[in-house]
Amino acid sequence: MVAATEIVCGLAFIAILTGLTFVRFSRPRAKLVFAANPVVATHNGKPTLMLRIGNGRATGLADAKAQLNVLLTKTSAEGKMFHRAQELPLERAHIPIFPFFWTLMHVLDERSPLHGYDAAKAIEENAQLFVLIEVHDPILAAMVHQIRNYAAKDIRFGMRYADAVTTADDGVPVFDLTRIGALEPDVGDRQEQGWTEREEVE
Repeated sequence: MVAATEIVCGLAFIAILTGLTFVRFSRPRAKLVFAANPVVATHNGKPTLMLRIGNGRATGLADAKAQLNVLLTKTSAEGKMFHRAQELPLERAHIPIFPFFWTLMHVLDERSPLHGYDAAKAIEENAQLFVLIEVHDPILAAMVHQIRNYAAKDIRFGMRYADAVTTADDGVPVFDLTRIGALEPDVGDRQEQGWTEREEVE
């Protein structure tokens, strides 16, 4: 009886451990690379919230969909603090093919929950961004999901993403995932403020 009990317990332990290990390592992953900081830069003459995402797989992904939301801390008329989640409409929330990079864009116009925000106001209202990506992986033949959130201090106002595409010696364009979050000053925003390149050099 003791030996039989040990055999049953041993088989059950091995079966459970094998199942948990298989589920843990066989779960499909999107392998997306997110920029470390969202940016607010001028695009088509309007302040625009941007977030760059890269495909970390060697093959292209398909049927990619994105949702961008913001969580704001507000004060009611009674003086109580409450949190409000609002969706940020994207200029393009779906792409049929996701080969290398995808930059999500939300215009900060009068209809945007973040209209008139700057870095100080974003931190004051603890604006937190949440992005959800859903994409089909042809290799795994499955839909994969990935979520990323950003704190208010992570948003860079007056900056834009630097070019992440370089050219090899043979003239072939190279997409550098290590530069996906590289930033540079938003020249368009500076020109709107009356700055010139000569003043920047000086």
